[in-house]
Amino acid sequence: AAAAAAGRGRGSGPRFFADGRRVLGRKSLTRYPSAGRLQCSGGDLEDTQPHMTRKKAMLRMLALLSTWLASTSKSDASDLLKRLEKRDPEALSKPLMPSIVAIPVPQQVYPDWLEGTWDVSCKFSGYLLPVKQLSKEQIMRDVEIPGFQKLSIALLPDVGSSASFQKFFRRRADGKVVEDRTASFTSLIDSYAGSPTVKSVTCTNDRDSVEFIPRKTRNAERIELFSSSRDSEAAGDIFVCSDYVRQVTYSLSKQFGVARQVVGEYQHFWTFRRKADTEVTANLLTAAYLQPQDPLFFQAPSKPVVVYSNDYIFKRL
Repeated sequence: AAAAAAGRGRGSGPRFFADGRRVLGRKSLTRYPSAGRLQCSGGDLEDTQPHMTRKKAMLRMLALLSTWLASTSKSDASDLLKRLEKRDPEALSKPLMPSIVAIPVPQQVYPDWLEGTWDVSCKFSGYLLPVKQLSKEQIMRDVEIPGFQKLSIALLPDVGSSASFQKFFRRRADGKVVEDRTASFTSLIDSYAGSPTVKSVTCTNDRDSVEFIPRKTRNAERIELFSSSRDSEAAGDIFVCSDYVRQVTYSLSKQFGVARQVVGEYQHFWTFRRKADTEVTANLLTAAYLQPQDPLFFQAPSKPVVVYSNDYIFKRL
């Protein structure tokens, strides 16, 4: 039944969990309380401009690396739909070198048919542990994996729970449709919490900061979200997009005056399908990764150790 729920079509676009692998349902989920040369199109960096100063050479290297990574990301974007159609968790690996160089990523642009305010219902449909060399027991003991504690994934404040909230998409001055993340985050988190919990939300193109009302949450006083890679692709009434996020969660610690920090990395894969002008269905796959300091890291340095699946129904207001 869990496999059927996670792999059913229902018009939500390409899915995982329909490839014969065992899909674990909500009841199975453990809940926790809250040096070499750089080759590029510009030539071999070490052999060009021999009289450049070290500073200029470094700046040129960073510029060339930024251009190369940007072109790589653009190439990957055109294959996003194909990656999701494979229905293979191997396709949900980390983007190429997400943290080597800080490249600003643009705000995600959505199709025109998502513009407006939507009532959204979300239902958890299962999760998958795709790394065969790690047992379920090993993974479930690692409480710092994103999703194992409340608010460790901002878009899924309580993994395994269902919720209803609102999402907001507006048209920018240049005519492109983007999400009003300030309003969306507030509605979503407050809904999962069951009461007003968000004090403020500050958003830029690639960074979001959410501050909570003091003593309203157990696991977070503030969270910072850094996006380093985004892809998207449209095909008729289907729109897919991905967002690689590094989340830093700040909370109270036992050491006076020092905030506890927990870092998590995960990637969202959205599949939206327009059913009518007033209805959209969606599926969200969230791939959670290990941090380098994790004892299990070298068994899955770039692959997700857990993949969560959630189904959404959007009703236009």
